[in-house]
Amino acid sequence: MKKVTSLVLSIVFLLTLFGDTSFAQSASLDGKIIYRADEITDIDLLFERAKNGVTDETDNNFKEHMSILGAVSDNDVIRHFSTTQKLLEVKKNNETIENFKIVSFVVVSENDDSGIIRPFGSKDEEQWDGTYGIRAYSTVYFTRSRNGNLYTYTLDSVSGGWDNIDSQYRLSDRHVRYGVTGNRAGGGVVVKHADKYPTGNSFSYDATSAMSYPVESKVVMGLNSYITIKRGTDSTWELAHQNNLEYNN
Repeated sequence: MKKVTSLVLSIVFLLTLFGDTSFAQSASLDGKIIYRADEITDIDLLFERAKNGVTDETDNNFKEHMSILGAVSDNDVIRHFSTTQKLLEVKKNNETIENFKIVSFVVVSENDDSGIIRPFGSKDEEQWDGTYGIRAYSTVYFTRSRNGNLYTYTLDSVSGGWDNIDSQYRLSDRHVRYGVTGNRAGGGVVVKHADKYPTGNSFSYDATSAMSYPVESKVVMGLNSYITIKRGTDSTWELAHQNNLEYNN
């Protein structure tokens, strides 16, 4: 039995708690279309964007958090990447309405040396050839509306899944929690979430009507996905993948 280490990894990127969908919704098209992009739905193309640091959103009001908690074999390396695609911008009277998707990836790969986990951004990390055993991915679709200095955010849908291309890893106990919390525009508070237990390696869920109220402050929306990973006879651990949008103004 190989030594098992506890890994707690937290990375803060630009953009944040807590599929594959066609996203031509949310923004009313009776306004003037300022920007429209073809949605990238190929998960491998999105992965390449994320690995190369390509993103359409650079608003410092956004934060994205990824955390992994569990007991991981010394032979496993964990990496995280994310990308945001802007899909639509519409001008309607004094309001600007934008649709975005945030796509987050966590990949688990086997170490190629003595079990040393390389720090992100290190020279050895940059030499990674892109191969992996497991790839967890999740997408949060949301709408941002701006009227003067007032911003509101609406959760539209979430999706994601797990790719397992290495037979030494076994996946079980899939769990997805998605939802939104925040102060509603005009008063009131939204605190809504739903738990789902996918039987396969992909999922897609629309926001419920109770989750679809625009929120303007103390905003947290998105999803957490959880899965149990067993690596041979070495270790069993839980991968908790967090992909959430957070706006604290």
